[in-house]
Amino acid sequence: MSVFSEEVKLELVNSKIDYPEIELFGFIKGKGSFVIEEDNHFLKLSISSMNTLKRVYKLSKELFEEWITTYIRIEKRLKLGRMGELYFNLMHAKIIFEEKNIDIFSDGLPGYIAKDPYLFGIFLRGLFLSCGSVSITKNYHFEIFSDFTELFAQMIIKNLQNLIGIKANYITKNNKIKIYIKSSKDILNVLELIGAHNSVEKISTIIKVRELKSNVSRTFNFISANATKTAESASKQIENITIILNNIGLDNLPDDLKQIALYRLENESDSLSEMAENLNISKSTLYYKMKKLEKIANDLKRGELP
Repeated sequence: MSVFSEEVKLELVNSKIDYPEIELFGFIKGKGSFVIEEDNHFLKLSISSMNTLKRVYKLSKELFEEWITTYIRIEKRLKLGRMGELYFNLMHAKIIFEEKNIDIFSDGLPGYIAKDPYLFGIFLRGLFLSCGSVSITKNYHFEIFSDFTELFAQMIIKNLQNLIGIKANYITKNNKIKIYIKSSKDILNVLELIGAHNSVEKISTIIKVRELKSNVSRTFNFISANATKTAESASKQIENITIILNNIGLDNLPDDLKQIALYRLENESDSLSEMAENLNISKSTLYYKMKKLEKIANDLKRGELP
């Protein structure tokens, strides 16, 4: 996980708790599973971050009081480090959530959550803390990755678009679903939605600095390209005038062409615009006369006298 992603999650786990049942429902959709042990049925939450585990435990305590079991285990084989697990009696959890009009077995969201940006943001916070990440190192990338269904992914994407105009997509990878957002503007909006306000300020500053650097780079490249083009054009014009000078002399040119040829020889670095302004003629007229000098030079190279 990126350093920035860890910073965002640390901000979220320390944020104020509102509607614990909705945020915990987000955790359940992201990392919840059902466990059967003999005659007992449990709802299990597996959390890979100790800071996040503390958050989940606080949410659970507010809802279930003492009706939870938690322990920490080590996953050496999978190199996952410390893993926290919380177990809830499934029927007790079902009753508690139903009192809040939440069906933990459903593949959708209650209408009152889906239609309210604030409540939807709280649900999304739990979902992000359980199985999400955000990166701003090279490109901007926000994702939520778990084994929920395509129907659930489509519902989340539709809700993001309808509530706050955030464009998200999803792909299937290793039998799991990845919901992702690529636009920096949309990532800012979704971080604001889930309550990561300090992180939004930080990423906004990073975006502004990057845009400034990009604009400076584009301007420099534009100037460099123009300078190269001007130099190449001037070099070709001087080459043509030198051919004329060495073969017939500039005095044999019409006065207007002679004036232009002499000016170019004396001002090798001027652009056509600068030449036209100093010679008091239009740029199109100057271009036309340069073409006439080029034709005379080409004729001379072929041994044809003008």
